[in-house]
Amino acid sequence: MKTLVISKQLYTERGCLDGGMVVEDGIISKIYLRKELPDAFDGEVQDFGDCRVIPGLIELHCHGYKGWSAMSVDVEEIRNLSRSLTTCGVTGYLPTNHLRKDVLENCAAIAEVLENGSDGAEILGIHMEGPFISKEILGSVSAEDVCEPDLALMNRFIEAARNHIITVTLAPEVEGNMEMIDYLVENGINVCIGHSNATYEICKEAVDRGAVITQKTGNCMRAIHQREVGVTGAALLDMRLYNEINSDLAHCSKEFLELLYRLKGYQKLCIIADAGYMSGMPCGKYDLPKEKGYEVGTDGLLHTADGTIDGSALHVLNGLKNWVEVLHIPMEEAICMASYNPAVICHCADRKGSLKEGKDADYVVIDENYEAWKTFVKGRLVYDKGQAEVFENPEYLQYQKEVYEG
Repeated sequence: MKTLVISKQLYTERGCLDGGMVVEDGIISKIYLRKELPDAFDGEVQDFGDCRVIPGLIELHCHGYKGWSAMSVDVEEIRNLSRSLTTCGVTGYLPTNHLRKDVLENCAAIAEVLENGSDGAEILGIHMEGPFISKEILGSVSAEDVCEPDLALMNRFIEAARNHIITVTLAPEVEGNMEMIDYLVENGINVCIGHSNATYEICKEAVDRGAVITQKTGNCMRAIHQREVGVTGAALLDMRLYNEINSDLAHCSKEFLELLYRLKGYQKLCIIADAGYMSGMPCGKYDLPKEKGYEVGTDGLLHTADGTIDGSALHVLNGLKNWVEVLHIPMEEAICMASYNPAVICHCADRKGSLKEGKDADYVVIDENYEAWKTFVKGRLVYDKGQAEVFENPEYLQYQKEVYEG
């Protein structure tokens, strides 16, 4: 089947064009300027007028969304998570887990969906947040979810995931993790620095050995001091490192985002949401089965009962909006940070991350408020805002005990 997608704002690798693209068998086969559009077309025509058509977003750090958990062992729950993410323009993502008693089964469940597909966003691999992180910088990770570096254990993770682990977050200062970095690099797995109290020099050694990215930069890492700039300083200064950056303006201030942009440029930044399973749910307090008093805040954050930040309540498309409307960077650069750069990290930039001839037809139609109206994965419509379809997990809606306005 052939489809001609037309828009006055088509964001391609060549820039924002007034024109169209032909989608054939899930691939972009041709991109036209408007004056080049064929007079007759032997297929479906989708004319989106003034609406912006952008590449599908790729989320590198996702624990869940709309009541569905990335750490589930239930294959159907992982599929429902993939569906829910399409509501905010995500067409590819890395389900992100912690060390739990059933982590091997979780890795296997994610691998099952990755290999057999779903009706939603495409799983591009697995991001393991730990377990070889610092007990000094846990954030909302439980101390029970941390263990000493163990190459045999890591190999068990890789086997359970059927070689689909893309990224592992670790703290390079933990004894044994330099050897772990060597092992991961040898196996083609990204080393991500996070939950770390490392010095600048230790981070530099980790990058020398092959670390490629920092996790949720500025959060859960040693802060800058004038005599020791630590992990955050390394993230800002080392041009070899990509940086995950939560752009909800709650995890990081506008000024911190501006520092990253000025020092690293858009080419090294990856917008993430660090969404949890309650992200995207209505604001309020929930008495969850394992967490009484859990809060989906109007501040854009998730909070555990003791007030600890547990990720963002918002999504990647919101982060893209903040970069364009608040920090005033070009839309093309923000799209690169939300799509192309993450595709590089996921080792799939040859087929995803931008609208270009020969690449997968993953695209999103957004309005002036940065809301996704339609989401397409490989040319297939997977989300339509105009359709009355439920994407939230109905079980968790029942646990809402206090509703917040706004």
